Amino acid sequence: MDKDNETKKENLKNDHKNTVKKPKRKRVQIDPEYQWESLHHKSIRMNERNVNQNLHDEHEKSHKKRRLTEHKMMVKFAIGSIIFFVFLLFCIFLGKRIRSGINETQEVSESSSTAADENTPTGDESEEETTASKYLIEENVAPPNDIENLDIIGGNGELIGFSFPDQQCEKWMLMEKQIDKVLHASGYNADFKYAVEQPLEEGPSVEGFHKDKLVKKQIEDIEELVKEGAGIIFVAPGDVSSEALAAELTQVKNSGIYVVAIDHVPMRTDGVNFLFGCDDYHVGETMGNYIVDALDLKHATAEEPKTAEIFTGDMSDETLYFRFPGLMEALFPYIDSGALVIPSGQIELEQVSTLDNSESEAYERMKELLAEVYTSGNLDAVICIDDVLAGGVSRAMAEAVMDGTYGGTMPVITGDGSSEEALDRILQGKQSMSVFYDPAQYAFSITELVDDIYHGTEIEITDAEMYQNGAIVVPAIELFPLVVTAENYEDMIVDTGYLHTKALLD
Repeated sequence: MDKDNETKKENLKNDHKNTVKKPKRKRVQIDPEYQWESLHHKSIRMNERNVNQNLHDEHEKSHKKRRLTEHKMMVKFAIGSIIFFVFLLFCIFLGKRIRSGINETQEVSESSSTAADENTPTGDESEEETTASKYLIEENVAPPNDIENLDIIGGNGELIGFSFPDQQCEKWMLMEKQIDKVLHASGYNADFKYAVEQPLEEGPSVEGFHKDKLVKKQIEDIEELVKEGAGIIFVAPGDVSSEALAAELTQVKNSGIYVVAIDHVPMRTDGVNFLFGCDDYHVGETMGNYIVDALDLKHATAEEPKTAEIFTGDMSDETLYFRFPGLMEALFPYIDSGALVIPSGQIELEQVSTLDNSESEAYERMKELLAEVYTSGNLDAVICIDDVLAGGVSRAMAEAVMDGTYGGTMPVITGDGSSEEALDRILQGKQSMSVFYDPAQYAFSITELVDDIYHGTEIEITDAEMYQNGAIVVPAIELFPLVVTAENYEDMIVDTGYLHTKALLD
């Protein structure tokens, strides 16, 4: 019985055992991507805790990455804002500058228009209207000078005086327009006076009546500039050898006023602080170097030499005592070697000078040389010390070629001054070159010199030994001469605005 009971219990136990099922494991819902990441990199059994930890880590990485991106965007936005703000300020500044320039132009135009309305030109007044309109043409047509690039501090209305010899000389008239413009833009005032406002009266000689009259008027002009309060006076001496002018300059300098000679050194006076401009020695040297290059003298020989003749001005013009040595300094090595020959034998200053610096005298001398020396030979160059002489020489050469009395080639002809006639001859092939005095170059350099003097800035002296005038050695502040030829005419004369300014004098 007991045995049967035990057997039943055992059977019931087994039946119950067979009927009890194992509880199922709870399934965790996870992101398959993160699960795969964990399974791939971590060889651990997945469960709810470590899966959630992986999710938390990944979300932290995502948040950090998003924050970093946001920070970068904020930095870029800040930099962009700063750049935009700076650009906006620049545009505002530029707009003010442009409006200021427009307003100034309008004021000038309105004042000119008002003056024209109030004073309708008739008869003699028509000439004044023409002058005013020409000035406006210059302002509107001529290329602007880049005054902002000047190395200056600027003035406060100080008066700068200029004493020029002859108002009919294009060189001084053109310089006045440029110098006046740049000085005023730099804060200085300028007053220009001319010893002779009309062509010089005909007199018996250069040393006679009209030069005395010119010097007397130039002294009066200088004295008037002193009374007006000019602190610096630039003087282009009408007669470098005048004792009266020399005495006046000494008196002015001793009174504490700076005296600056332009281009030419006044002789036998200590009344000059500086020589400024394209000095005579370097003008002569420039012509000589041009001849060396034009005739290729470096490759010429005594067996096959080049030929030349020389024309200078009147012996009374003491500028020749600097200009002629500069010319010969460049030519002497080739004359000594035989590479350059002067067939006429006329090489001394007394032999090559031209009375009164006259075009007609140069014309007659050139005709004589062609008839006596060049009936069969060739003339390679005629070195003329200025454009007036070059005009006479060119005319004689053209006539000789036309009538067949000269069978050689047209020679190289030099000149100085870039006068209107000379520029025409250069374009026509009747003159080879002319020394050019750029008014804009003078204006900028004069303004810098004025500013250096007034503000005590160190002045750069280019030559402190050469210019002994019989009383002192005059320190030189040099501008080196430029050369105009047919090849560079467009760059030197047209593109610089020189023609526009020059047209105002016609």
